[in-house]
Amino acid sequence: MLETRRGALLTSVFVAFWCLTIFGNVVTATEEKKGDLVVLTPYRKESDGLARFLRSAKLYGYKIKVLGEEKAGEDAGPGDEELLSLLKEELKTLSEDPEKIVLYTEGANSVLSAGPVRVVEEFERSGAAVLVSADGFCWPDRELEGSYPKVKRGKRFLNSGGIVGRAEHFYRVLSEAAEEKSLQMLLTHAYIKDATRDKYNIRLDHLSNLFQNLNGATGDVELRFAGKEAYLQNTLYNSVPVVVTGNGHTGLVLNTLGSYLARAWNPEEGCRSCWDDMITLDASKEEEMPAVALGVFVEKETPFLEEFLEKISNQVYPKEKIHLFVHNSVNYHEEGVSAWAEAMKEEVASVKYTGVEDNVKEWHARNAAIDFCLESESQYFFSVDSEAHIDNPYTIKLLIEQNRDVVAPMLIRPYKAWSNFWGAITSDGFYARSMDYMEIVQGHRRGLWNVPYITSCYLVRRHLLEGDKRPAYIKNLLDPDMAFCENLREKGVFMYVSNRVDFGHLVNADQFDSSRVNPELWQVVDNRWDWEQRYLHPNYSSAVAENATAEMPCPDVYWFPLFKERYAQEMIQTFEDFGVWSAGTNDDPRLEGGYESVPTIDIHMKQIGMEAEWLEILRVYVQPMQLKVFEGYYNDVGPPRAIMNFMVRYKPDEQPFLRPHHDTSTYTINVALNKPGVDYKGGGCRFVRYNCSVTDSRVGWILMHPGRLTHLHEGLPTTEGTRYIIVSFVDP
Repeated sequence: MLETRRGALLTSVFVAFWCLTIFGNVVTATEEKKGDLVVLTPYRKESDGLARFLRSAKLYGYKIKVLGEEKAGEDAGPGDEELLSLLKEELKTLSEDPEKIVLYTEGANSVLSAGPVRVVEEFERSGAAVLVSADGFCWPDRELEGSYPKVKRGKRFLNSGGIVGRAEHFYRVLSEAAEEKSLQMLLTHAYIKDATRDKYNIRLDHLSNLFQNLNGATGDVELRFAGKEAYLQNTLYNSVPVVVTGNGHTGLVLNTLGSYLARAWNPEEGCRSCWDDMITLDASKEEEMPAVALGVFVEKETPFLEEFLEKISNQVYPKEKIHLFVHNSVNYHEEGVSAWAEAMKEEVASVKYTGVEDNVKEWHARNAAIDFCLESESQYFFSVDSEAHIDNPYTIKLLIEQNRDVVAPMLIRPYKAWSNFWGAITSDGFYARSMDYMEIVQGHRRGLWNVPYITSCYLVRRHLLEGDKRPAYIKNLLDPDMAFCENLREKGVFMYVSNRVDFGHLVNADQFDSSRVNPELWQVVDNRWDWEQRYLHPNYSSAVAENATAEMPCPDVYWFPLFKERYAQEMIQTFEDFGVWSAGTNDDPRLEGGYESVPTIDIHMKQIGMEAEWLEILRVYVQPMQLKVFEGYYNDVGPPRAIMNFMVRYKPDEQPFLRPHHDTSTYTINVALNKPGVDYKGGGCRFVRYNCSVTDSRVGWILMHPGRLTHLHEGLPTTEGTRYIIVSFVDP
């Protein structure tokens, strides 16, 4: 126990010292030598990874030279043999200064997480003339594994992705074997031979004090924070490496870490890297705003599409700068989408519509949208799928100002962890949860995140569409969105998701049944947020607030708003479309005993398949009011139970009234669906004991009253028109 505590204390002291060194609060002899350090890294054409590395180098004040930069634009970057030649040439010049120290790394796959002081300090502490990164794997020649010296602790094999040494020694090592064509094999052969290893004092950074290779070691490291600084701790060796490298699939892990390291994000200041390279659009100068090709894709039957299209229309962006591309492949939505696209012709610069009859496959439509972007000379392509609701009207402007090649607004299914991005992926390209996923989707961490997969809504800068990194929506048998992201990952293009502000949300189309009339009525469970926006009365929340007083038109009879008029209208339409109204007699085969003592002409919720949804409405929206007005009554078995839930229809020539009766309920709710004096005349409910009537019903409002014993009541005659109400007997 004492040793454990001592180890923890030493770790804390070391980390504290490390942090102080980074911030420049500790001056050592090494500090004076940091000016002797030069960083070399190879040029990689249009590399997001190299740009990230250069940002980290600039942040910490490194002197850096990009090898092959003078050929920028001519090729992708130097190959193995050319890189070796460039490195030798640069080292030869630098070796003229015996104090010069060189740090070499493949910057496109690396991030620097501390300053040059740490590099020099760790190098000198190692006692090596040339210190090379260590790896857990022997590559590229596995047959050389047995030739490596054994080590008591740490990584055994060499990885040329990270090297630090005095320039003259480094140069001599590379000059030793002129026949080698790659840096990895040259250093490997120099290291595994005792003579050359000792001659040049080549050592490996076995314990990752300076270099951390993530390949095969992602479980060894943890991201941690010290004040405003993020750092990576190797918990296996209790070290804090400076150069973090991710090759192959672990490059995606590096992308995640890169959202934090090099002061990109910390808990105190949030996202500092978000401000890098940002631009500002002046909305007052519409003529200078960049043109945007806005691609709208309706590829599946989707609930609340009406609101989706309205939010697209409401984007605060100059309409004359928008070129609209619409693809709809769904019969159910054809009329609404085509009408919307036609109306948009009067507002935006241009519209191209492809509908069901055009029979265009999704992947082809998405590629056609990119062509449309280029043809319209738009500077950006903004792609939105029908399940992505852009609630923030400034989304397009905010994404453009972020100034990234590919950036998506974070969208989630309300109350769920389902989003439009993946924080990590498996080696075969499918979903995996990253260490920070929940923190991001829950909004506990706000910023700009480098992720391997985005979908449903994203912005792409034009220059990416024109070159060899143009996104493609087809790859093997993958879905278009997975193909799009995998193709970009293979080309080294970073994809970002932003949750700096709230942009919108996703709807869930998995259980959407368009065969129903007004199918959104059933979406109270799968898409509660959208259901509430469309159907819930705007005054409901204030009515159930703790300090609110419920209206009481008769003794122990309470009134409160629940639904908008649209809900009432669509419910009437839905039930009338079903049309199987009961006979209004005592014989009722729908009931367990087959007998109804107080019959009405009605349709049960069960008959139209809405029972579960209606019980959810009782639980979520009605029970809070019941607990408020009938103080002390709690259903001890949980949510409200209601065996009888039905719509009643009153007509003068059918059933105009209902005789006095008690309900078989603990309490009853009665929802008015249409307007007295407008849709019908007469009607209402009279409570006999109190000789109190409620006749001025309000559409969408609930009348709640006790069922048994005290509240004998009757339905007053409807003299003209048709009166509709929904009734539930709760907790019978």
